[in-house]
Amino acid sequence: MYLSSLHIRQFRVFDDITLYFKNGINILIGENNSGKTAIIDALRICLGCGKPDNYIYIQESDLHVNSTVPTENNTTIQFDLTFEFGDALIERECFYDFISQDKEDPAKQTIQLHLKFIQENNGKKKYFKRMIWGGDNEGQQVPYESLQEIFYTYLSPLRDAVSCLRPYSYDNKTSQLFNQLTKYNKGEEEIELNEERKDLLAKNLYHVFEDDASDWKHILTTGKSKVNAHLEGTGITRKHPNIEMRYVGRKFSDVVRGVELKCPVYKTIEDGQEQKYFELYQNGLGENNLIFTSVVLGDLINRCEDNALEIYNALLVEEPEAHLHPQYQNTFFEYLNELQSKGLQVFVTSHSPTITAKSDVNNISVLQRKQNIVQSFSFGKLTESDYPAESKRHLRKFLDTTKAQLFFANGVLLVEGVAEAIIIPILAKKFLSEKIDLCKSGIELVNIGGVAFNHFGLLFNNDDESKRLLSKCAIITDSDPEEDKDKSDRAQKAKDLEGQNLKVCLAPHTLEYDLFEQSEHNKSIMRDVYRKMHAQTNDLRGDFNASTLMKKLKSNKDKAEFALQLCDRLETEVAFDVPDYIKDAILFVAPSE
Repeated sequence: MYLSSLHIRQFRVFDDITLYFKNGINILIGENNSGKTAIIDALRICLGCGKPDNYIYIQESDLHVNSTVPTENNTTIQFDLTFEFGDALIERECFYDFISQDKEDPAKQTIQLHLKFIQENNGKKKYFKRMIWGGDNEGQQVPYESLQEIFYTYLSPLRDAVSCLRPYSYDNKTSQLFNQLTKYNKGEEEIELNEERKDLLAKNLYHVFEDDASDWKHILTTGKSKVNAHLEGTGITRKHPNIEMRYVGRKFSDVVRGVELKCPVYKTIEDGQEQKYFELYQNGLGENNLIFTSVVLGDLINRCEDNALEIYNALLVEEPEAHLHPQYQNTFFEYLNELQSKGLQVFVTSHSPTITAKSDVNNISVLQRKQNIVQSFSFGKLTESDYPAESKRHLRKFLDTTKAQLFFANGVLLVEGVAEAIIIPILAKKFLSEKIDLCKSGIELVNIGGVAFNHFGLLFNNDDESKRLLSKCAIITDSDPEEDKDKSDRAQKAKDLEGQNLKVCLAPHTLEYDLFEQSEHNKSIMRDVYRKMHAQTNDLRGDFNASTLMKKLKSNKDKAEFALQLCDRLETEVAFDVPDYIKDAILFVAPSE
């Protein structure tokens, strides 16, 4: 079984939102303060409602505040979860009281879990009353034992890996792994690890310390006598406290609480050489986070593979990129993808373009803010007519780290050349009357090279607001029908995409040609820059025209270098005229006040 949807009402930044999930891994991306943590916390509250030690609770600050209606007073939070059945018969048996019958498809049933929190006041203080029910009818009671079959593990973004792995610590993840083992391998033999055997193993270990012939027992007795002597001396006769001492507890769980993790210093050691070890605190944060995560995954996968444990298991990870360099992010995320076959459902929040670029687009949901309302754009809910499979394949293939940043941007400029990517930022920042800094405005300039514009443009032009990115996008492309019919056809196809949040701005010719022809002042600057690049070329010494410049750029194959040199020159200029189509594109995507 897996969680297919989560409906949230009146919780933190969310007024009313439905999120859709896939079986396996789910990626929630979005800019800061778009609600990613709120979704993870909602999942923790709901999936942990059967855990006595669930460490997250509803508070008054969790109530949604409508910033546009100051008089609105919200007192209710509700979560509605829908799970899809798997193949295991035990799922229907365990979650019988949660079953919901699809009204349109008689053959389809789902598992529904609902939680409602209502703020009440008893005259002394405010508190939240929790209501839980299953299925279609509010009030349908569900067995607590069924809720205990839902398990999750949460990895916070700023986790203290050393503390969580320290022996005898309160929330020791290593001991959790060992406590949940129901079998172990001894050579070729697989041995059942039931409670009876756990007790026997712990007892056998403790005999090492309790045997009268053991020096350990006499060392402990000596230490105990010294403490008790002082207790007797400082206390009242016959009323002073007395203590007993043990090396470890008598239970299996006490023994495994003391399991210690260390990192070997030497990769290989020769016969007779003693291995040395680093303590975990001597590692870097990233290394320890990988160790910590591996311990947690060991426990989770054991739960997924062992039918005697929970039926549903989830991993909630906030910002896995924390403390990991890009290559580690890649390998870590690819490994999470491999775990999908184990029956584990994974929810990951991120604002890492590296992770986004590595994701299957069908698993991505983009959280977007518009006028203080957060909406979700999910690739998995797009139909073939909304976004064809071919476009998804192209997007997945060409979605590198740079292009993935468009999902986090306030606005997007799509261009098809290096020259545009180099020159347009300085034109916007220095020579438009509005003086727009693309970086400060959160505008991402994406060079898509030879990729068809439609694969990116379709993300912005759908008439259904829930099926498009809410940021605005402008395509800047050349149109030169006299010189290149194929380029003209490409430009027309781009123009046909225009609509909703997508604007297409066609250059009359090419960027360099149009900049050159924009004014005599531009011509003077661009001629001077190119002459300095080719000081020995005689036919550039006169007042050459735009066509000559374009021919030279093509024959010398130095468009990118010319763009860099021109950009450097413009840093020192006080005036340079910008073509209207570039102005229109920049002003369209620039966030309005």
